[in-house]
Amino acid sequence: MEMLSGWFESQSWFSMACVVVTVASSVTLTLKDEYAEKMPILGKLWPILNWLSLNVFHNKNSPKGMEEEGK
Repeated sequence: MEMLSGWFESQSWFSMACVVVTVASSVTLTLKDEYAEKMPILGKLWPILNWLSLNVFHNKNSPKGMEEEGK
């Protein structure tokens, strides 16, 4: 396992991919979907950011918060 993680760390493309996923995740985590989709430029980029942040199922934020999701 250490050999595999060492191989990934030595690849320059892997570090670039990690940075892209981290930035996309931080943007999609800080904004609610309903606000981001209303903004002109960000609304067009939002599906791409969801895909890059590994949100492949296009999970939407609950409008009433986390306490309503479990019910």
